[in-house]
Amino acid sequence: MCQDAIEEELAMIIHTKEDGAHIITLDDGKVNALNKEKLDGLVAKLAECATDFAPVAIRGRRGIFSAGFDLKGFAAGPEIATAQLQAGKDAILAILRHPAPIVTLCEGHAYPMGAFLMLASDRAIGTEGEFVTGMNESAIGMALPIYPMILGAARLNSTGRKAVATSQLFSPHEAREVGYFDHVAAPDKVEALLEKIMGEMKGLNSGAFNANKSAMNRQLIADIEASPLPDFG
Repeated sequence: MCQDAIEEELAMIIHTKEDGAHIITLDDGKVNALNKEKLDGLVAKLAECATDFAPVAIRGRRGIFSAGFDLKGFAAGPEIATAQLQAGKDAILAILRHPAPIVTLCEGHAYPMGAFLMLASDRAIGTEGEFVTGMNESAIGMALPIYPMILGAARLNSTGRKAVATSQLFSPHEAREVGYFDHVAAPDKVEALLEKIMGEMKGLNSGAFNANKSAMNRQLIADIEASPLPDFG
């Protein structure tokens, strides 16, 4: 990808700080299909946020958090496909390792890579509406890499885990029941809920939070790090 295109991609990841909290907004004006450049950009923004203990909210567009991985990347050849999957793995690990709380806010659909970000976060919020969340790879003829399987096994209940193979997608309240979301709110209540949760996160003791999160995620991180990527050769 040329430098101008990369810079345009990164411009779609907006980082602001408001009332003692970091806000990262993913908005490419389309469906937030996540390629290597966008995922690397997200990791870079998280690194910027890690300079203090302020909690982080990651949110997408209204109507769609993310359509998942950019399928054009998988069609572009083994090298690009592998790099895109590695970037997704790096983004998940960055969230799991982040020293401050990370809250994800989904105001629409969240397809696979978007759903993975929900599962990796410390608190995930969904919004009521005609939206679905989940992993649909079996329906579109793709095999998932191992690392989201590991993440799903750790964070989803039995119904959610079985749905990975059958490509069942979940409405917002169903997604909360199986483990993608921790909270679901009406569209006109979601901003207030995000503000409330971010306030709770600000009140945590930074050292204790980091120690407890690190201990809870240690084995999950090790398992994801050790997992191989698919061989596209």
